[in-house]
Amino acid sequence: MNVLVIGATGDVGSEAAKFAVQKGHTARALVRKTSNRDKLGEAKDRIEFFEGDMLDKASLEAAMDGMEGLIISIRLTPAEVEKGRTYQDVELGGIKNLVDVAKEKGIKKIIHVSAAGVGPHCVSDMYRAKHQAEETIRHSGIDYTIFKPSGMFKDFQMFHIPMVLKLGETNTWPTGPLHFRMNPLSHIDLAQCMADALTNPAASNKSFAIGGPDCVMQGDFLNMIAKEAGINAHYTEGVSKEQLIERVKANPQKSFFTAEQLQDFLNDSIIDHTPIKETFGITFERVEEYLKKAVPEVKAALAKQQK
Repeated sequence: MNVLVIGATGDVGSEAAKFAVQKGHTARALVRKTSNRDKLGEAKDRIEFFEGDMLDKASLEAAMDGMEGLIISIRLTPAEVEKGRTYQDVELGGIKNLVDVAKEKGIKKIIHVSAAGVGPHCVSDMYRAKHQAEETIRHSGIDYTIFKPSGMFKDFQMFHIPMVLKLGETNTWPTGPLHFRMNPLSHIDLAQCMADALTNPAASNKSFAIGGPDCVMQGDFLNMIAKEAGINAHYTEGVSKEQLIERVKANPQKSFFTAEQLQDFLNDSIIDHTPIKETFGITFERVEEYLKKAVPEVKAALAKQQK
């Protein structure tokens, strides 16, 4: 299949592009002049790059010439925010453009990444845009597979692991609830499922809430990080979701997320891993396996920064 990848230079999109190439698909990537293509590794030599912008329909029309499938892994980046773009502009408007052009070009399959918890009940700009984007794809008339992932391992390396290392011996997690269940997964495992869904009939016209095989409380996860790091920390006290939201309302300028966004994605839930395993037959990385690699990597990176 000839596949156009939107977001091919990001973490998830780059892995999906690499898996698509491995499976024998012909991949084209929509990129900007400034896009760093290093995450694609050796696959760069097997991928055609096409400069464009999903908010520019003319560039999409040219990029989709001869394509049969779309892999979409996008998000509103800080660079987009600096341009004055919003979630409605990028994560909804961009999807609408892609779907409109896909219909014109006869695209046969759309693979899209959304987020766990997205639905009509959501109140934030971020999640409402994601829900409307999902609905746009579902009602496009094009065969689709939508993945709604829970927290991914790569995000923990940017916040949870460094924070545990910084806090040291403590029993308090100051940034969120401890009794909050998570189904974290590897973005590489997600990407492998995305590439497989291009031609997997069992994934046709389906939306999957996708998480890893382990369901862990956030407090237990933090204790696992501490143990792997050799820190005598036992997290027993946290900040409730309600307290965190009120704190953000009082000082919105000090938070990366808005109170409404926290309301949407801080959802205690269990994702059944069985449908994913049955549909894609992929063995996902376990939390303990991930931490054995990630904690030493983060420790080494922090030590290097301090030199």
